Amino acid sequence: MNISYQYLRPEKAKALRKWVTDPVEIRDEPAVLALENAVIYPLRRGFGLLFGKGGVLDEQGNYVPESGIPGRVEGTYPLENVEYRDEKVVYCGYLVNHWGHFLIEGVTRLWYFLENDPTVDKYVYFVDENEEREIKGNFRRFLELLGIWDKLEILSRPVRYRQVLIPELGIHMRSAYTPKLLKVFDTVAKNITVNPDWKADEKIYFSRSRLKKAGFFECGGDLLDDFFARNGYTLLYPETLPLDEMIFRIRGAKIVASLSGSLPHNMLFAKNGQTLEIVERLVLNIDNQVDVNRIRDLNVTYIDAHYPIYPVDFTGPIVMGYTPELTRFASDRGYQPPDGKYLTDKYKKQCFVHYMNAYSDLYRYNWFEEDWYAPFAASLYEGFRAGHAFFGEYLDGKRPFRWHHYLEFHYWKQLVKKLLIRNSN
Repeated sequence: MNISYQYLRPEKAKALRKWVTDPVEIRDEPAVLALENAVIYPLRRGFGLLFGKGGVLDEQGNYVPESGIPGRVEGTYPLENVEYRDEKVVYCGYLVNHWGHFLIEGVTRLWYFLENDPTVDKYVYFVDENEEREIKGNFRRFLELLGIWDKLEILSRPVRYRQVLIPELGIHMRSAYTPKLLKVFDTVAKNITVNPDWKADEKIYFSRSRLKKAGFFECGGDLLDDFFARNGYTLLYPETLPLDEMIFRIRGAKIVASLSGSLPHNMLFAKNGQTLEIVERLVLNIDNQVDVNRIRDLNVTYIDAHYPIYPVDFTGPIVMGYTPELTRFASDRGYQPPDGKYLTDKYKKQCFVHYMNAYSDLYRYNWFEEDWYAPFAASLYEGFRAGHAFFGEYLDGKRPFRWHHYLEFHYWKQLVKKLLIRNSN
């Protein structure tokens, strides 16, 4: 794995370097816990966890920690009407309905399927309690390509089984992993059906600009689309691609560029040693991506391409732009800048107004903060200073950015001050 930090802001690069260099254990033979008369039970949301409570109880009714994922899914709640089945099953965990999390947390135990244990009756996922979900699209296609689809059971109610096998997580975030997990993604990639009309592109860029949710809370995606398109990257929109084609595009590219977040998690389908360029849209690095980069031995360049204003969660709002870091990246590669219309004051103001409207919608006038922000205070301050350097005239009240500002005394006072200074000179 080779990581280039030169296009990140210094404090952010320092935090990422620590993650990358922390010791990680490689477990060639991950553990498998076998339990008799254990209960697999569905997810109940909340409790301060990313997803909620769910997992496995042993025969005595005790929660089995090995069935959880710290901070994501763990813990129990009172169960009723537990059905019994005389079967030996493999516990697969929570079938999260989010593609990026599915690749990290949903696939993490499926390495055991490739052990070809003939004594297993079923492989069991759970969903939300009492949920009726149709597994379709790329989720189903992944499971079909792996060959596990016809052996799956999806639970939304608690069930006790004669025996439950709990495979160890394929990835323990930034601390351990098993190479056996890569066999899962390689098997899926090997089994895709290739359309003869598909052609491999030398450079591809994964964009979020057609993602409906991103349109509400992000601005500047069209600038980045324009930048990468005019520099020879084929624009791809992962949410529109069937899985077979997405894997074909990734494996056929010399360079894969992608906005940060869960999009680069798709590099789990890549060949070892491929080149990845991550266009950062957040103040904080994405910890799971460090694991993806490591286990695929990727050559990765990170590029800060956003202007932070206020603390926000991973939803945003977010303003992407032609930052000094992206400008240096372009210069070093001999790339063209984006179209001039994206570098105007008019476009800058549009992005700022978009951001402020989205921030008000999400947080009203609250200052967003979470405990996990605290260790990254230096990165946050650094990012906000960069945002202020770009948007300071609006943030400091020197320029109005909404029509009703022209009715406010503050801006009239600023105008009078400017006129007096001009006349005195």
